[in-house]
Amino acid sequence: MVELQSAYSQITDKSQWLSLRDACRLLDVSNTTLRQWADNGYLRVYRTPGGHRRFLRSDVESFANAPEQAQDQVRDDAVEGSALRKIRRRLGRNDVLQQPWYQSVEEEGKVRMRLFGRRLLSILLQESSARRRRQELLDEAHLLGREYGTEMSERGVALKDTIEAFVFFRTMVLDSTNPGSWARIIETADRVLVGMADSY
Repeated sequence: MVELQSAYSQITDKSQWLSLRDACRLLDVSNTTLRQWADNGYLRVYRTPGGHRRFLRSDVESFANAPEQAQDQVRDDAVEGSALRKIRRRLGRNDVLQQPWYQSVEEEGKVRMRLFGRRLLSILLQESSARRRRQELLDEAHLLGREYGTEMSERGVALKDTIEAFVFFRTMVLDSTNPGSWARIIETADRVLVGMADSY
């Protein structure tokens, strides 16, 4: 609290503070991304009495000059968090709760689906420019699909329902990511689908 008051008392010096728009411009990210970073604690944010977000210039500059790998991790975490929130919101909607693929899985299976979803989300969002690493990632996606398909088939869930559940999940991931990454995500997701089909 003392740190917040100390920082906020400096607000009279306008040059120390950046608006949301100026911070976005400096970091070359969207308003949504910057809000997520602030909400996740990657950047400190202060609110004016009118409710506007302000960022300390020194914080933003430090973040902008951080190693690229650290920035990539923050971006990945923000995208992953966004996708998870969308999936949870949609799963709570009545139209989803009534879907045969959702009703076909018992409560214990839904817990397992959530664990599978976290692993899958991590794989779908991984970027790798190295050809060998990319192939390892696709192989891992295929194995994960086989594992998930085997588990669902052993629970008596039809292949159609398993695929519909996966397509729902994949759509939520795509909705949460930059269109520039869709081709990579779809390629990885296709390997999961093939693995699921293999297991059935």
